Amino acid sequence: MRIRARAAAVLLSLAAATASAVAQDRGRTPEEGYEAQLVELATVLGRAHYLRITCNGRQDARWRTYVRHMISQESDYRSEITRSFNDGYRLEEARFPFCDSEAVQMESELRAQGLRLAQGLSVRNAGERAEEGE
Repeated sequence: MRIRARAAAVLLSLAAATASAVAQDRGRTPEEGYEAQLVELATVLGRAHYLRITCNGRQDARWRTYVRHMISQESDYRSEITRSFNDGYRLEEARFPFCDSEAVQMESELRAQGLRLAQGLSVRNAGERAEEGE
């Protein structure tokens, strides 16, 4: 339960993240890097959402709830987040027409990947805040 609460806190902290300095190192503007990270996370969450509702039923809206929160905090990226979430959903829908042990394992792996992405955004954001405070 503690891990779930921590994962939720980390994912929700994503909404407060600002553009990443790491994106500049990749030759992107901070906004492009930030958008790419949001898109990647939204895709992972869409994939996980499909698998979760396939195995747990449509009432399980855990990942959709996270994406709705992302959209409410990042309304400038609404269409990109929505499109990526839906693309991720369709990807797994094509791969896993029903719940089996592979689908359960994949959802677990996607959950871990989403957590890593959110943590990365949080760490980068914390680094930026520290630099701004100097």
